[in-house]
Amino acid sequence: MRFRNTIKTPFSWGRKYSKSLKISKPVLYGDEVSPPVRFVMMTASLLKIELEFIQIDLFSGENRSESYAKINPLKKVPALAVDNNIILDSHAAAIYLCQTLSSQHLYPNDIILRAKLNEMLFYNSSTLFRLDSEILSQYFAGKLDETKKIEEWQHALDYLDSRLEKNIWLTGNKMNLSDLCLMSTITSMQQLFPLTNRHRKLLSWINRFDNVPEVKEINNRGLRKLKHYIDLFDRTKRSDKF
Repeated sequence: MRFRNTIKTPFSWGRKYSKSLKISKPVLYGDEVSPPVRFVMMTASLLKIELEFIQIDLFSGENRSESYAKINPLKKVPALAVDNNIILDSHAAAIYLCQTLSSQHLYPNDIILRAKLNEMLFYNSSTLFRLDSEILSQYFAGKLDETKKIEEWQHALDYLDSRLEKNIWLTGNKMNLSDLCLMSTITSMQQLFPLTNRHRKLLSWINRFDNVPEVKEINNRGLRKLKHYIDLFDRTKRSDKF
């Protein structure tokens, strides 16, 4: 699918970030370390929609810059620019991408199935990713109460594990947006709190993504970057003790 548009961007970081950037595809501002960013990228990849990706480095604080605030006043990633419109939420951006195509395999037209799918997206937004964000923020600030947060995280996963009692995917027998969304969040948190036998169905569910190469590749790139920062923080913390 082709988009023909011109987007105004306040970035002035070299030719790539010129004030008037002529593009023929949507522009995604983000950092692959972020689960919501990977969610949008994986959705676009499966839909065969090419995105222009502009790196907003979270660990150097580019998301808090005045220039990025002109694109996303919330100073979060991702932001998806289409024509002169900006979509600021990953769930909304992924749904938008699905609705630009006639094929609805990732966001089915059936109203009950779509309601169940939306239920999972809202669960990610209100519960799972909220916990992910809290835990990682506290971890990198050196203020994480692991005992409390591990149990809170495990409890949130209990519900998802129960969703897989009858189906191989979260809302049925076919992968859709809800699976991509929650997988990106859960695999990020696995870098700190690996899944255990308490959630065997979730372990099997995550392993199914090995059969979706484009999804696995995008997700693993972000996970490697996140692991790098976790390892770097751990080394720095250990060295501070001596």
